[in-house]
Amino acid sequence: MNKIIISFIFLVFSINTYSQGEINGKITNKQNNELMVGVSVYIPELQKGVFSDENGKYKLTNIPKGEFTIQFSFIGFQTISKKINIKNNSKENLDIQLASTYIYTPEVVVSALGYSSQHDNAIKVEIISAKSLDNSANTNIMDNLELIPGIQMIKNGPGISSPNIRGLSLTNILVLNNGFRMNNYQFSENHPYLVSNYGIDKVEVIKGPASLLYGSDAIGGVINFISEKPATVGKYQADINAGYFSNTKGFETNVGFKAHGKKVYWGVRAGTQQNTDYLQANGEAVPNSRNNDRGIQLNIGANNKNGVFDIRYNYKENKIGLTTPVAKMLVKDRSYNNEMWFQELSYHQISSKNKIYLKSLKLESNFSFQTNHRKLFGTKDYVVDMQLQAFDYEFKAIQENKIVDRLIVGIQGNYTQNHNNGAPVMVIPNYYQNDFSVFGLIQQSFGKNLNFQAGIRYDFRNMKIPNINDDLNNNVIHFDTIYNNINFTLGATYHLTDKLFLRANFASAYRTPNVAELSQDGIHGTRYEKGNINLVPQKSYEGDFGMHYHDQKLSLDASVFYNNINNYIFLTPTTDTSAAGLQIYQYQQTNSTLYGLEAGLNYVPVRMLDLKVNYSYTIGKKADGEYLPFIPQNKIHGIIKLKFKDYKVLTRSFAELKLDYAFAQNNVASSETYTPDYFLIDCGLGTTFNIGNQDYSLSIFANNLLNTEYYDHLSQLKNQGLYNMGRNIGIKLRIPLDGNYGG
Repeated sequence: MNKIIISFIFLVFSINTYSQGEINGKITNKQNNELMVGVSVYIPELQKGVFSDENGKYKLTNIPKGEFTIQFSFIGFQTISKKINIKNNSKENLDIQLASTYIYTPEVVVSALGYSSQHDNAIKVEIISAKSLDNSANTNIMDNLELIPGIQMIKNGPGISSPNIRGLSLTNILVLNNGFRMNNYQFSENHPYLVSNYGIDKVEVIKGPASLLYGSDAIGGVINFISEKPATVGKYQADINAGYFSNTKGFETNVGFKAHGKKVYWGVRAGTQQNTDYLQANGEAVPNSRNNDRGIQLNIGANNKNGVFDIRYNYKENKIGLTTPVAKMLVKDRSYNNEMWFQELSYHQISSKNKIYLKSLKLESNFSFQTNHRKLFGTKDYVVDMQLQAFDYEFKAIQENKIVDRLIVGIQGNYTQNHNNGAPVMVIPNYYQNDFSVFGLIQQSFGKNLNFQAGIRYDFRNMKIPNINDDLNNNVIHFDTIYNNINFTLGATYHLTDKLFLRANFASAYRTPNVAELSQDGIHGTRYEKGNINLVPQKSYEGDFGMHYHDQKLSLDASVFYNNINNYIFLTPTTDTSAAGLQIYQYQQTNSTLYGLEAGLNYVPVRMLDLKVNYSYTIGKKADGEYLPFIPQNKIHGIIKLKFKDYKVLTRSFAELKLDYAFAQNNVASSETYTPDYFLIDCGLGTTFNIGNQDYSLSIFANNLLNTEYYDHLSQLKNQGLYNMGRNIGIKLRIPLDGNYGG
């Protein structure tokens, strides 16, 4: 196997092709044939783009041989994606006419079958843009994902948010950083994902089984944080950002600079944020809920006639206070400083993505090394100190020709190890995990209306835990187990008309027990948690059916899902107590089902008024009829947005009102309590103004405007009688700095 991998690496990096293509054209308004200036012309796969000039013309050079998707986008106009085939030294002319639209049109997505239009995928990929991520007073980027129906957050204060997709969370879902899985101790709701709040271009979300694409842990879905795009060719782009949050007296700043020469692009971004303990609506502070973080992101890449080569480095450091009964007694002041009972986290990732183009064949080799250092400081010293290191690799071959629209075959692998550094408490033991998988996917069109896709994948996992308690035989054993599994997916989209299509998908997925579920034996957070060495892998079969309709002013989405999970693993209280008198929670498993629906409506009666509403409904039950834990409240989310005409120095001005209603959660597990309904109002104002030929963007947002006292069902502080955050007003300023770059 090692010889095969080494040979593949040598092949990828030694191939040289001699094709150099060019794409050029003119962009006009479809309604009046006027030339359009400033249209974004971008090839996502090549990380390469330009803007149309004052004559409506554009030109992209140094394009490798092969078929690519090129995207044309402009505010207020329909986004168009076109496939274009580049041959040896060819110059392809592609003139485009953009039609005016009131409705946002989907862009190219990368998280399903590579770079393709959303409407061609049997697996729906939801998108949140960078602008939408920034349009709130949330201090944590994760909380903004609740804009998508079916996604809610398990919160342990504003610094810790763990996503829940259709009732599944923790190691049942997979979070990616620019396409690479984050190895993040995600077995607990007390452990945040170390995702930066800045430097994100968009977030793509797959709801439902995605094990075929990403392996174990993607049983409930995938969240992919995609880094910001490189600067346009021949330009540099910089920005300075600052923000203030009233509730936590929080400050955030980040600064970025990026440039793109003829072939080489690079960028750097750094930022920091600090928050005091948050206030409830009653004016009382939640002790030790403060958090402080800082980070830096670097990237350099090249796109030329041979392909694309990209290297990135991410670093984030975070200190997050834990609101536990002990901390509530000891922490009396409300400050920024973390003094006791806090997590000290650091995350490093270096990754490389490389593509080589050979006619209709594309070869990809992707690598990532990451380290996650997690320390827990008690009252006088560190009580937990553990370090997780992981190396990921992926090799893919993508074939696109007249016979098959897209065929992907590849291998993926991961090696992970956890090491405890001598602190008195081991939340989980030292362990080693080795993954290897082989997969294949095909996407094929039949006529103009039917798009079909199918795939199969084999996964192998070897997990070793040198020391684990076997209570059944009352001894300590060396745990060394092999898991393997085969998964599949089968789906299609059918376009009834140009405006209406149906989407259906049936897929299997699996998840092996994680180390905590197998081996944990001690206090974790406010509970005594005990593993179960006899756990077996979960196996899921889910069916999704949805429809989508859009015209110039209206967009409608609706979908239903049914997920049957064999051997679902969950944590439940027992009748036993620990030596200290704490109730013991143990991991168990049973067959379970989750089902529900999601619907969304976007209506723009006139260009200045944008109305959105969505609804999500989820039920989760065990085989015996009991309800599963961590099932979110059913919710209705609405947005009313006004977009104002430009006035003198003011441009892109808006005002918006957000309305959220959460239904009471009566369907609770034995370890949970009933949660009443609640209603929240958020609002925001924003504009861009120009002083001395310099643009400034200013926005003001208010979350929980009415200062409502409420518990969310997924709040981990609810059991301590602590409410979610009260009113929070955020003020944000952005200063862009752009210019020509000759590098």
